[in-house]
Amino acid sequence: MVERSVGAMRGGRAGVMLRIVAVVAVMTSAWATMGATWSPEALEAVRRMPVQHNGRVKPFDTFARETLDRLTGAPRWRGEDPVVTLVSMLASPERWMEAPLVAVPFHPLRERLGMPPKSSHISYGELIATKQLMQMLPPIVEKQQRDEKLSMLENEAMDVYDRFVTLGAIWQHDLKLVPPPPGGGAVWRSIANPEGYAPDAQESLRQAWGTWIGVVRQEGDAAWTASSWEQLSEALRAANPDVYPPDWRLRLELLYNRSEPFRVARWLYLFAALGFLAAITTGRRGAAGLAITATLVAFLIHGNGIVARVVIGGRPPVSNFYETMLWLPFVAVLVALVFEKIYRVRFFGLAAALLASIVLLLADHLPLEPSISPVVAVLRSNLWLTIHVLTIVASYGALALATMLAHIYGWLYFREAHLVKREASQEVSGSRIANDERRTTLHDLGTWLYRTIQVGVVLLAAGIMLGAVWANASWGRYWGWDPKETWALITLLWFLALLHGRFAGWVKDAGLAIGTIGGFFLLLMTYYGVSFYLVGLHSYAGGNAKPIPPLLIAYLVGEVVVMAAVGLKAFSSRRPS
Repeated sequence: MVERSVGAMRGGRAGVMLRIVAVVAVMTSAWATMGATWSPEALEAVRRMPVQHNGRVKPFDTFARETLDRLTGAPRWRGEDPVVTLVSMLASPERWMEAPLVAVPFHPLRERLGMPPKSSHISYGELIATKQLMQMLPPIVEKQQRDEKLSMLENEAMDVYDRFVTLGAIWQHDLKLVPPPPGGGAVWRSIANPEGYAPDAQESLRQAWGTWIGVVRQEGDAAWTASSWEQLSEALRAANPDVYPPDWRLRLELLYNRSEPFRVARWLYLFAALGFLAAITTGRRGAAGLAITATLVAFLIHGNGIVARVVIGGRPPVSNFYETMLWLPFVAVLVALVFEKIYRVRFFGLAAALLASIVLLLADHLPLEPSISPVVAVLRSNLWLTIHVLTIVASYGALALATMLAHIYGWLYFREAHLVKREASQEVSGSRIANDERRTTLHDLGTWLYRTIQVGVVLLAAGIMLGAVWANASWGRYWGWDPKETWALITLLWFLALLHGRFAGWVKDAGLAIGTIGGFFLLLMTYYGVSFYLVGLHSYAGGNAKPIPPLLIAYLVGEVVVMAAVGLKAFSSRRPS
């Protein structure tokens, strides 16, 4: 492995030290270029510069974040301002040739490329020097032409090649900054080749861009930099002012990027969960009031974040899997707040706050696409689809809330058994009254779990029926046994069986909690498994899914242990002594 490593090919430790020095020099130079010679107003203007990317016109700040996230796996490189980083890459490509920008997350591909075992990124220059990636591409292209399924290694190689091409396009200044000419459609033109305009207009645009980039490269003073930027900005807007996005929309997106509403809401939800837990275990009303306030504030921030995405994208939050992970906990918290208003207990708040903090954490760290992308053609202007997706994901939120309540039931179930045993051994006065109160709480919690499942079942049934209406409008059939349809029906039937069993007295509270957690397995398959591991009309991966995450495997094993523990405890407590 060492002989194949890039470090060995470049001179061992000396080569590694030179790379570290080069990276530090790049970061220092990038900050000097933008931070020292640009006024805050000028940098803010660059952030708002419109650019068309992935079918949507967005501010340059968003484009920089998404580009770096695509290249490196994070919206910031080494903690640097993304706009500073990207402008430095545009102005001084040679400074970035040896910077490890290209993410290679797949370990077998790292070995194939000759990367050091502990290295997760590779530079543009190293990819060219090793030639391994380019040698892998021809057979992969041939398989694609024959419409054959690619292996995991081949899919990852194509992803790395796409990052390689993205980086090359940046250095070639292939950025769609020029609005289309009047009557020229909706596709913006590259600043390197603004076709469709008169030759003198094209030359004027390229010259304005070249002047600005030159000033940035030479690290000119603030006044010179601002002057060249104003000339470029005026030239771009004057090309076709009618299609330029309004300034308020660009500022809104910048505010959304800076405020990071879902990250703020996540921490507030976690704080609220701790407050609810303290209120339940200690009975302090102050902790409960603080938790409710934190939940309401987090809920408002969460909702404003979703609204901002809707306004920015001009569509409901139904475009990708990431957006459904924002909508799911929002509905769960809404349902919990309604139940808290009715029953005035703290268990709903605890369950919802824990669920929301966990889901928002996963949405931020899972390899999902968080960008605000346009909806594909088949999903545009379809009211039935919008209502269907929002309703079906809302049902997932309600059932996930029920699952969290089931876990709280299991926690209290074991806690009650432990306290009863301790009080019996110590012969505590009044223990019988305390035991009765705890059993009442457990029974009430079973009833609240039952009510929450009812909400989820109603929403899930409505979502399935709305999906059938949409399917008939789109494909001329109500039901086609697509994997998502099938698993949604299986999940619905499972939870309906739980409700009927509880109503008839066949399923007790502990059994309802165990069955709810088991039903969540089906819900995960419907929501996540079908989307990424099966081929169908609702699939995101088209059958080319990545391996099941170890965290998910550990979670499923843990849930089986929890279900078995509660089941054995319930069985042993009912045996005659």
